[in-house]
Amino acid sequence: MKEKLLIIAPLVPLFDRYSGDFRLFNILEMLSKSYDLTYLARERASDTSIDNNKYVSSLENLGIRVYVADYSIKDILGSNSFKAAIMEYYHIAEHYLPRIKLLQPSCPVVIDTVDVHYLRLKRKYEMTKNKDDLQMAEKTKVRELYIYSKADITLTVTDEDARSLLNDNPNITVRILPNVHKLVYPPTTKHRNEIIFVGGFNHDPNIDAVVYFCEDILPRIRKILPEARFTIVGSNPPGHIKALNNDFITVTGHVPSTAPYLERSYVSVAPLRYGAGMKGKIGEAMAHGIPVVTTSIGAEGMGLTNRENILIADSPENFSDAVIELMFDNILYNKIQKNALEHIENNFSPEKVSSKLERILGEMEGLSVKKMSLSFTASFLFNYTLGLVKRKLATSI
Repeated sequence: MKEKLLIIAPLVPLFDRYSGDFRLFNILEMLSKSYDLTYLARERASDTSIDNNKYVSSLENLGIRVYVADYSIKDILGSNSFKAAIMEYYHIAEHYLPRIKLLQPSCPVVIDTVDVHYLRLKRKYEMTKNKDDLQMAEKTKVRELYIYSKADITLTVTDEDARSLLNDNPNITVRILPNVHKLVYPPTTKHRNEIIFVGGFNHDPNIDAVVYFCEDILPRIRKILPEARFTIVGSNPPGHIKALNNDFITVTGHVPSTAPYLERSYVSVAPLRYGAGMKGKIGEAMAHGIPVVTTSIGAEGMGLTNRENILIADSPENFSDAVIELMFDNILYNKIQKNALEHIENNFSPEKVSSKLERILGEMEGLSVKKMSLSFTASFLFNYTLGLVKRKLATSI
């Protein structure tokens, strides 16, 4: 009989819309081969264009029991003994970790950060110098570090994120679980003038990156290569991103698959000026054999080397020069393409990541599970009771 794992996330993974969800779906696919999985989505996707049933079915096809919004965590924990509970994002853990620690105290709790939010927000402040951004970063840091300290294991996607957490709290137990990418070898012929950006626009760094590229970088490229075309692929583009659409810029919005767009693109760009974690758009392009130009922030966490398997540039001038160089230098292009494919296969293939995941789960055997302190328990029970009272009053008015 397979051991049981409990997975809890905000939504069912919208794997064709967001990089973090794509990573989660790949992890679930790996786990479903060896474990009996129960998946709890705290709520349904509110966007009416999203077919929740499609994503639920994709999990059920892997043999996963799925509950969306309507379930009792008490009943699920009462009728199952889980090897571990894995939660996506710190705010989900804030809600569920105390309940698991109270109702099934022997169950190890794992929090998957996806990225360290306060690090991303701090970097945003360093760019904007907006005091509201700094305040948000500081508040988020307190919340994240507190809940990660209560977890038995905290997962980060990169070494850099792990180091940030440990620098701020050495008592957090951190393990690294990166993105997953399957190789898709590129077609032999490509449209040399096609540049692509892939990224969902619910993520602020992607909005900033596209505006930065279109305003400060693309005009420099088109002075040398007037035939250059730029395709922006990603869900939920806001109005000012849609307004970029013109004769040489295409804004697609959500697409069922990025593959056709990647296959016809010659260069992928990721001009990210702030962020954290591992950038799925970069791994995806590399896995398709598309050379990438990015920033130091974009390249972070993947062990990449400038001019070996990627091009890294942090100013508009250098970034545009790097794109132009790839367009004209076939030797450099082929070198970056070959090395990028090898780097993905050696570090981020399903086989490599699955092995890391099994090692992490293997640590659950004999793990000394953290207990809730009296103060943590009292705080949770007080807030839980207060919430019940508020809901009761609200329904009686």
